[in-house]
Amino acid sequence: MSTQKNVFMKQLLTTLVVLFISSALFIGCNDKTTTSTNEEIKPTFDIPGAKKIIDSTNAAFSALVAKGDSAGLAALYTTDAKVMMPNMPSASGRSQIQSGFGGMFAAMGPIDLRLTAVDVWGNDDMVIEEGTYIMSKEGKEIDRGKYIVLWKMEDGQWKLFRDIFNSDNPPVPPGK
Repeated sequence: MSTQKNVFMKQLLTTLVVLFISSALFIGCNDKTTTSTNEEIKPTFDIPGAKKIIDSTNAAFSALVAKGDSAGLAALYTTDAKVMMPNMPSASGRSQIQSGFGGMFAAMGPIDLRLTAVDVWGNDDMVIEEGTYIMSKEGKEIDRGKYIVLWKMEDGQWKLFRDIFNSDNPPVPPGK
């Protein structure tokens, strides 16, 4: 009987070792990105949806520029926004942004502005827009350039948080 008992114990031990190794391999190879039914799967960020919102806001921005509405433009920015226009100090906050655009409209009058978002990327926290612009007055192009805008969610809406642009045209010589 002792021989049969030894054979049985060896078979049992072999089976347990095989089961242990199989379990370890299964657990070790298991995809850690899978979730149980109790976990919520977070959807990926909707870049095309964000671009649609940006395109719509850019159209509203251009319409406000055409009307010379500096208050309306300032409302498109976050409360802690900053606009960095060429050849002048940054405008921080809506009050300074409104004042900056107001000064531009006083000096230039009505302007037609065409904004084109070239690329958009980001996540739930921040969206970055790279684009080009064309400014014209009375049908004549007066400036062309590029811009970067950082968009931030505020009060449930994507708003401009940082805005910087510069001209593709050569600098105007002093005295002209």
